[in-house]
Amino acid sequence: MEYPPPVEIRIETRVLPKTKKNLEEQAKREAYEKQLEEERKQQEKLNQAQQQKLQMEKFEKERHKIEQEKKRHEEERRRKEEEEQKSTLEGRLAKFVSDLTHNQTPSEFSLSGVEMSNVRWRILASCLKKNLTLKDLHLSRKGITDEEGEEIIKSLKHNNTLEKLEMEGNQLGKSSARQIGEYLATNDKLKYLDLEGNELYDTDIVDTTSIIALAEGIKKNQCLISLNLSYCNLDRECGRILAQAMRENQTIIHFDFRGNEFPLEIVRDITNSLKRNKELYNMYRLEEWKERKIAHREDEYTEMIDITLQQEHIKKMNIISREEAGKREKESRWEEERLKKEYEMKREMEKLMNEAKKRQEKGKNKKRGKSKKKKK
Repeated sequence: MEYPPPVEIRIETRVLPKTKKNLEEQAKREAYEKQLEEERKQQEKLNQAQQQKLQMEKFEKERHKIEQEKKRHEEERRRKEEEEQKSTLEGRLAKFVSDLTHNQTPSEFSLSGVEMSNVRWRILASCLKKNLTLKDLHLSRKGITDEEGEEIIKSLKHNNTLEKLEMEGNQLGKSSARQIGEYLATNDKLKYLDLEGNELYDTDIVDTTSIIALAEGIKKNQCLISLNLSYCNLDRECGRILAQAMRENQTIIHFDFRGNEFPLEIVRDITNSLKRNKELYNMYRLEEWKERKIAHREDEYTEMIDITLQQEHIKKMNIISREEAGKREKESRWEEERLKKEYEMKREMEKLMNEAKKRQEKGKNKKRGKSKKKKK
């Protein structure tokens, strides 16, 4: 088989003369090509950024999923641990946990002499959430750690009954202080809080976020009367933050801050706030006394009016009951008459029916007699 001879291809490049028009067209082409190149590079960057974003999102989702799984496993482990511990509780603690659950606690309770552990503190914290009977809780000198204290205070955020909380001489720290601040910011029942001897601040690490959170709670709280922060390792900056909070608080009349490094000007500032609050407190108490006195008089007058109204109501009820009794008697007589008439009508109908039957039978007998005669 013979192949055709190869075809020779020649590419000729024409060099256009460097006229003004040709130069302008060439510049346009180069600008266009440069623009295309820039757009391509920009698109590549966008694609790369989009790819990185997708990878980061995927990584974050996987990390979140792993964290959620870890959290679920941890919660499951803690739940099982608490259930196992609940079955081993005995003595005063077992009774207290049961009473908390069923809202049968006394108004005041102390855990003095009761041996506690991390799991037992968690059990106690979960029972405190929905309790409605306990008012005073004493947890002083129980070796409560910062983590355990955080757990207890978190649970108390759901409790709106407790009025006195003593946690003096424990090992509470920054996390607990932060939770206490959040607790005070929303609570409207707690009146006495004792945190003496807890290192709520670390002077070696300058981080006042926990004290700021505590101060915010003091600012917003409108029911706390007594606060004990003595010997809590607080320095000058902490004192300044707390003094500023006390300027806005109007209910605290007793604030113990001994054993902290507060300078004289801060001590005076806090003392002035306490003095103002005591004057307000005494004024409110006087107003309450006057209101109670007026209310007592109004109660006596209201009681007299109530007695009069009750007597009138009794009279009206007697009249209504007599009218209703007469109405029921009439209705009863009408019902008897109706039943009697129905009975008579029924008897009359039965009588008529019997007579009709008799006539019908007589007619049949006559027809039978006639038919027999015809056959004969």
